[in-house]
Amino acid sequence: MNKRAVSIALLSLALAANAVSAGGDGTKNPVDDFFKAFNAQPDTFAEYRFLTSPAVQQDAQTRNMASQMLATHLSFLGRPMDALRAFPYRGNSAPESDLPLPSDWRALPASEWISAQAGDYRVVMLNEAHHAPHTRVLTLALLQPLREQGYTHLAVEALVNDGTDPMPSGYPVRKTGIYTRDPVFAELLREALRLGYRLVPYETPNKPGERQQDRETGQAQAIADLLAREPSAKVLVHAGYAHIGEAQQGLPDDARPMAMELARLTGLPVLTIDQTSTRSYETADIDTVGQRLARQFALSAPSVLLSRDGAGPWSYRPGLNDVSVLLPAAPAGQAQRPDWLSLGGRRGVVAIDLTPCAGHLPCLAEARHADEGDEAIPADQFLMLATSEASTPLYLAPGKYRLRLAGADGGTLLDRPLQVPSPDANLPFAKTP
Repeated sequence: MNKRAVSIALLSLALAANAVSAGGDGTKNPVDDFFKAFNAQPDTFAEYRFLTSPAVQQDAQTRNMASQMLATHLSFLGRPMDALRAFPYRGNSAPESDLPLPSDWRALPASEWISAQAGDYRVVMLNEAHHAPHTRVLTLALLQPLREQGYTHLAVEALVNDGTDPMPSGYPVRKTGIYTRDPVFAELLREALRLGYRLVPYETPNKPGERQQDRETGQAQAIADLLAREPSAKVLVHAGYAHIGEAQQGLPDDARPMAMELARLTGLPVLTIDQTSTRSYETADIDTVGQRLARQFALSAPSVLLSRDGAGPWSYRPGLNDVSVLLPAAPAGQAQRPDWLSLGGRRGVVAIDLTPCAGHLPCLAEARHADEGDEAIPADQFLMLATSEASTPLYLAPGKYRLRLAGADGGTLLDRPLQVPSPDANLPFAKTP
């Protein structure tokens, strides 16, 4: 994980825990004031408005902090392409000679390959980029096939670990976690519960003076304790970035990653699946290893590359992760709401009339399940920033929802029921009235 990625991850965790306190000498500190004001915001939309407010943007120090956080908030608010543009990759890519060629390798859907391997393990780990919801779609796709193979627990780094049930009402809310405020992540958690998984928060509580190694070992110990308590347990782990490394590389202070520590503590083999190091999720204008390979192999779904001579799967970081997953390349000029938001066909495009938002920008359209409370993370939402976006759709599964439009001050512009019918066998998802 690069230093910038570490920064945004740890910063968000600090915010969640209200970890930043005022200075003890009585002097005003703009950083302390920034965090206090941010943590006082009631919801994600209010946090976004705070981060983009003149008071924050006119001060160089707070503007820099806000820029690191805006990418995550844009991803929460249904603007995944803007999130990627706000936090682009600027590293060096590997030379072409070091990359696999279609003549020597073949592509296979990642969910198919992982499902075929999972029976040989008690622990399967995938990672995500925290500002890229696309890196959560594969974990969602794996829930059903791995449940059928006896997987019992979904361990999620993003869940708040305070000793309480992170989802007591059966659906994710603001207190469930930071990154789980993303509707795609929320859908992953809902589906896990529906299938009978038990959710496992395993992030270590924030402690003054905590080292990176303390965090990694603490995470691993929480999962190791579960495996020891329940000999029949099989765990799917969804983590961030370099935590799933099987060797000492990629973390501050040369810390041993969680996956490496878990193998040490349990003696168990761990299947580690990397989705972040190739940066295949980046926008089309960013040249990355992942983008190049996804185009070269003409990928249409998250995929792994298998050697044609039977030598095994390709890993961009051999010895660190067992296999690298490549996401389909982003086409040039990709829409703000890409079609992977259909989540493998479980959701369809639903047209929403956003014209009431005109004159009230930024404006948030959010659709909540009708049987969930006002505090529930929406099934989908979209932050409208320009009048030209008034025809932007939501992605929703068939069912009953409550549609709310909130204007620039957070006040309600519209609140009405919304029913998404099951699609006709010969028609795309129906447009709602």
